[in-house]
Amino acid sequence: MINYILLYKIRKLVKQILKEKIEDGEIATTPRSCLGCLADEISWEIYYLFKEREERKKEGSQQAGEDKEEPEDSK
Repeated sequence: MINYILLYKIRKLVKQILKEKIEDGEIATTPRSCLGCLADEISWEIYYLFKEREERKKEGSQQAGEDKEEPEDSK
């Protein structure tokens, strides 16, 4: 399931950072450039990185829980 609230917060932050970098002259812009489109692309990539990290944490905690439930005789 996609967490649109998290995605919106990421997009807002990315857009703010990009605007600051453009003002400082760190990113070149053209008449055809779309800051919102670039922010969307970056936001989705960050979102998927967060999701992967979250899934790895869940898998790790489940694995740890299974290890603890193992009976003493099997060791």
